[in-house]
Amino acid sequence: MEVWLEEIIPLLLITLRITGFMVAAPITGSRYIPGLIKGTVSLLLGYILWPVVQAGPVPATLGGVVGAAVSEVAVGLLLGFCGNIIMAAIETAGYLVDMKIGFGMANVVNPHYGQASPILGIFKYLLVMLIFLGIDGHHILVRALHRSFQLVPAGAAAVPAEWAQIGLGAAAEMFKIALVLSCPVWAATMIVDFGLGVIARTVPQLNVFVVGIPMKTLVGLGILSASVGFYGVFAKEITLSMQRLLEGLLGVMGR
Repeated sequence: MEVWLEEIIPLLLITLRITGFMVAAPITGSRYIPGLIKGTVSLLLGYILWPVVQAGPVPATLGGVVGAAVSEVAVGLLLGFCGNIIMAAIETAGYLVDMKIGFGMANVVNPHYGQASPILGIFKYLLVMLIFLGIDGHHILVRALHRSFQLVPAGAAAVPAEWAQIGLGAAAEMFKIALVLSCPVWAATMIVDFGLGVIARTVPQLNVFVVGIPMKTLVGLGILSASVGFYGVFAKEITLSMQRLLEGLLGVMGR
């Protein structure tokens, strides 16, 4: 193999892992960020990391290069997915809250996924994302990407055999966070339902269906407004969960 190819191929493999990560990671994975910008940033980061990170031996055949390239993209996508699935918990929590307070039929376009999503899901997502950026949570993603090159050199990447276990663990963490975020509104609306049930038994003439829907909406929005001040704590916990998940994945990759 020619000398210039032995220099360029490691750069290509590094860039491919970064590109896979950029496509699947929070914030950068948004479809509203043009592909040209993602590709340019990936190439720039790859060029910066090229002389810094360790690269594995260059494959001697074209098939080996293609296989290494596919593995690098897959590992980058897996790293980004582990970060993004935690953020998906916020939108899931918003969906659960919307169902309880009567906003389930009203959807708006999610700026991250480009599809219809619940109103409160978008609100929670954007709020936590701003806090996430404010506490430098995106640095965790960058450090995890750099750490992956230290554990697994470019060209030697392979999707870990425990990928299914990692995915299930990430999904379980997502649902746990979603339940914690939606629990205050769920508890408040259950109390309202209980109260309306008592009223319906004591005052049968009152149409509880007409009264119940706006009452649950007001109570839900009130609880949500009161809990906004705690979203800084929630964002820190979500960031720590993301960090633990990425560290677990990197630990498996480094074996």
